[in-house]
Amino acid sequence: MAEDLIHRYATAEDVAKAVADAFVAFTTECIKQTETCVVAISGGTTPNALFELLNTEEYRKKVDWENIYFLWVDERFVPHSDPDNNFHRAKERLFGNLGCSCHFYPVPTNNGTVEEAAAAYEKEVRTVLNACEKTELDLVLLGLGDDGHTASLFPKSSVLQEQDHIVVAVKDGKVWNRVTMTFPLLTSAKHVWFTVVGDSKAAALARVFRQRRDYADESWQDRIGRVLPGAVLTQDTVEWYVDEAASAGN
Repeated sequence: MAEDLIHRYATAEDVAKAVADAFVAFTTECIKQTETCVVAISGGTTPNALFELLNTEEYRKKVDWENIYFLWVDERFVPHSDPDNNFHRAKERLFGNLGCSCHFYPVPTNNGTVEEAAAAYEKEVRTVLNACEKTELDLVLLGLGDDGHTASLFPKSSVLQEQDHIVVAVKDGKVWNRVTMTFPLLTSAKHVWFTVVGDSKAAALARVFRQRRDYADESWQDRIGRVLPGAVLTQDTVEWYVDEAASAGN
């Protein structure tokens, strides 16, 4: 049965610091054990704050950048130069400022179609995992939308049922076409951390926690379509980093 380990903090800034500290400790231990660490990151408020923290002198020197491989959980199908592109935001806050060897693999959204970008990124993800001699992601950092979506897996989306591909195009999400990792890949990840901050997320978080309790004995495949996407994952332990505003009443 999956267990939810909930870390509560007063503010969003406290959440970002806690995740930064945990990230340093986790990646250090993972590299010690397996020589590399493959991390899938998402966009959003807390990841952006995390990137800014990791770019400070205090944290930059603690991270073994050369042995971490960064992938993107999902991406909006807009060019890397677009401010709405998740990689664009991450590059501004972290990856464009690192003066050392760092492995990062953004979704190729500058050319072609969203379907072509998804197909290319699926190959990229498999290549990175093979190069690190791994079959699963070591760590996935996820957020939660106010509608209960995670990654770019939205309620009632046709891609929720995807079983054959680990990365797909999303054309029925919000605002943009997107590329996203799918549940077959996310559910196989060794570790999953959610970061959820702000009172706008409180209702969705409460519903997700309730559904995770109600469907605790169900497989992730059986949960799809019966719960919000944020309640699907079934790792032995799923960690939640939340602030007081988001966790009010939970």
